[in-house]
Amino acid sequence: MNLLKDFYQVLSIDSSSPSECVINLELNAKHPVYSGHFPGNPVLPGVCTLQIIKECAEAFWENPLQYTQIGSCKFLSAINPVTHPKLTLMFSLNQQEENNFRLIAEGMAEETPFIKLKATVTKQ
Repeated sequence: MNLLKDFYQVLSIDSSSPSECVINLELNAKHPVYSGHFPGNPVLPGVCTLQIIKECAEAFWENPLQYTQIGSCKFLSAINPVTHPKLTLMFSLNQQEENNFRLIAEGMAEETPFIKLKATVTKQ
């Protein structure tokens, strides 16, 4: 489910194994969310970054997911969607229990890392 309509577009999904993938996407710098975050100097909100990660993971594994625990989340740099609209997300998803999975995600804007996430997600 895409929570923020037209917020981003998936450009490609590549996989080296059933548990790992790389997703390239492009942010819509004209989306209304940036008019409030922040006018004249748009920044990708952290909560939107977490939502994008969840939605992209759902698209790859073709299952709805829910965060059940975020073990660590480091926002390493601010993303301006005008100057860095294209992002790369690298994922791994490994089963821990019946419906619980360990999600590890890293995000890059060109050569700059912007997020590192370790979370537990549950298939819905």
